[in-house]
Amino acid sequence: MNPTFKQLEAFYHSAKLGSLSAAATTLHTTQSAISKRVSDLEAELGKRLLHRGATGIVLTPDGERLLPMAEEALRLRLRMAEAAGGSAPLEGKVRIGVTELTALSWLGLLISTVVKECPGLTLEPSVAPGLQLIDQLRQHELDLAIVPGTYWGEDFQLMPVGVVENVWMASPALGVPEGPLKPMDFALYPFLEQSHDSSKSLFYRPWLEEHGFRFNRVFASNSLAVLGELTIDGFGISQLCPAYFRPELEAGLLKIVHSVPMPPPMIYNAVFHQGSLDTRAEYIARRAAEVCDFSRRRNVPASGFSGRP
Repeated sequence: MNPTFKQLEAFYHSAKLGSLSAAATTLHTTQSAISKRVSDLEAELGKRLLHRGATGIVLTPDGERLLPMAEEALRLRLRMAEAAGGSAPLEGKVRIGVTELTALSWLGLLISTVVKECPGLTLEPSVAPGLQLIDQLRQHELDLAIVPGTYWGEDFQLMPVGVVENVWMASPALGVPEGPLKPMDFALYPFLEQSHDSSKSLFYRPWLEEHGFRFNRVFASNSLAVLGELTIDGFGISQLCPAYFRPELEAGLLKIVHSVPMPPPMIYNAVFHQGSLDTRAEYIARRAAEVCDFSRRRNVPASGFSGRP
């Protein structure tokens, strides 16, 4: 009996991800190659390990017994590689999902940092509302998501990336008083918010309900950039990141609207599957924490344009 690491990898990832196609994507090969490796492993052991049904992969009793041993063997291989002179270089494609604020600020810095350190590693970014990204992660359409939130279920591992302040903002033209507003006062003004499939909305919803904030006229958008523009144009109060919108605040296009209490900071985490043998997601999460900077804005040289009309 002489099973190979490639066979054990194919079996392990097929079992963990629930499908041969997901295992093929993770291991950067074809579904037929994964199927052959699993079949060869079953032939080598003389036991059926997986049932391939219409709803996905189901482990047989023999597969259940082998799975922890396969994981132990693969982890031992990683430790042996490290002891022999460092881990192998990180290579391949990693599908990473981010929300719009990250994409507008420091995503480019993260990609350039990773590419410089690991030329063989390619990041394939996807920008979407946070809840969509978590759903894509659950469906194994992403390898890593960077979203607000502190808990997404026991299947996921979280690594802190950064903290962002979100405060109320409005155009000075909206006529909001300088003194702090009470939660009930917000019903006097239109409110601009991110759509309900955003993780930001999910993060703040319990806090808003706890403190009795009420909004009578609500306009939602799934675009942070659109919310910023609508707020500047005086369509209502919104909750925005002062670090990112500092130029607009300094130019007097926006002002901070104070409230009692003010919204708490929002925590960003890198989210990836628990117990994965793929070290690339953890590496990218660490680099994300190092470069995270929500105040980062691209400086465009002046060309005679003096600002908003």
